[in-house]
Amino acid sequence: MRNFAVCMIVAVGCSTFGCTPTLAGPDHSWDILIFTQHWPNTVCMEWKEKLKQHTCILPRIKNSWTVHGIWPTKLGTIGPQFCNHSLHFDPEKLQPIRGKLEQEWLNVYNGTTTSLWKHEWKKHGTCAVTLPALDNETKYFGQGLAWIEKYNMENVLARAGINPDTKGYSPQQVWDAVHGALGKTPAVECVRDSETGNWFLAEIRICFDKNLTLTDCDGIKRDDASIKTNCPSEKLVIYPGKVPVFQQEDTDRTTWLLSALRVIQWLQWITL
Repeated sequence: MRNFAVCMIVAVGCSTFGCTPTLAGPDHSWDILIFTQHWPNTVCMEWKEKLKQHTCILPRIKNSWTVHGIWPTKLGTIGPQFCNHSLHFDPEKLQPIRGKLEQEWLNVYNGTTTSLWKHEWKKHGTCAVTLPALDNETKYFGQGLAWIEKYNMENVLARAGINPDTKGYSPQQVWDAVHGALGKTPAVECVRDSETGNWFLAEIRICFDKNLTLTDCDGIKRDDASIKTNCPSEKLVIYPGKVPVFQQEDTDRTTWLLSALRVIQWLQWITL
């Protein structure tokens, strides 16, 4: 009896020949789903800022927000991620919805058409499959399409008078617009242009419970803020109507013109 009692502490079960301890695997449990839409003009700006030669793919329909991902998330932390390496990505399974995905869930970074989908499936979709409503590629990506059709941030913001242009809006205005339309707490993400110091609206995140019902994003990472945002409360954020042109690009163009002018002047001098 003493041996059996000890074994129950260290293992799930015992065999005739004794007990074999079982090590607990990584915790892949999660509480809510974060549905993230991003603003392609800002995404492209950030991509080009890393390297000016970078090119982007923008939606065919102007002013369309696009899906970044559906992220199963444990409250108070980030993740889980990459939950099942045996669930390989198969783009053929997405053929029935591929046309819509290429418009609504496109890869702004000008990579291969499926590279973003593969990344999102491996990192997040393999964790979402524990929910029957999302237990395969078609369901997972199809749910993203259904949600962006119903909760497209272009429409949500426009109803509050927030439209793409060079005018700045306070983070509170953006947050209030989403909260007012949906009745749930969102999260708003911005990025900063290192050249100008300006802040740009980048992503809006809304949350769903395991019944795929809208819920508050309270408890997701960044829960120390009075409103869920990384945007500076004291500054206006730009919701750009087109991809911003960088100051660095202007500087490079000026440098090139000056170099060309020097060459012309040198050629004129040697022909005198």
